[in-house]
Amino acid sequence: MKRVMVIIDESNSSYDLLVWVLKNLKDVIDSSKVVIFAKQPQNSFTPPTALASSVGFAQIFYPFSANSELMRLAQEKNTKFALGILEKAKKLCGNHGVKAETFTDVRDVKDIIHKIIQERKINLIAITDQQNRNLKKCLPTTECSLVVVK
Repeated sequence: MKRVMVIIDESNSSYDLLVWVLKNLKDVIDSSKVVIFAKQPQNSFTPPTALASSVGFAQIFYPFSANSELMRLAQEKNTKFALGILEKAKKLCGNHGVKAETFTDVRDVKDIIHKIIQERKINLIAITDQQNRNLKKCLPTTECSLVVVK
């Protein structure tokens, strides 16, 4: 039994990749679930760490910390976004008669790819050409096969 993982994001090419995998690797994933990973977007809000005010020749700085509630809300929004992407992917899998195991993480896939492969016992990773450019430094050392779909 081979475990296949597809790495997706909000782009159309990710969904095209998933459909390609479901059609062309059906024999490989027929006896198991396809594993789908979606990275959560980074927080787009980066609060300033100091507010400067000019008074004549003097400049006064008012340091303040990031609003933790605002950061929590941004992370919550990003989690919902990633879960929406995964839900759409899961429906696509269901339409092709394939069960899907989905998960998301805030960390970049480059930083956790080896851990994912080991923990989930992945045998084959399917990625887009764009993802390959982003991941090519860390994927050659993985212990599984790689399919790059253009």
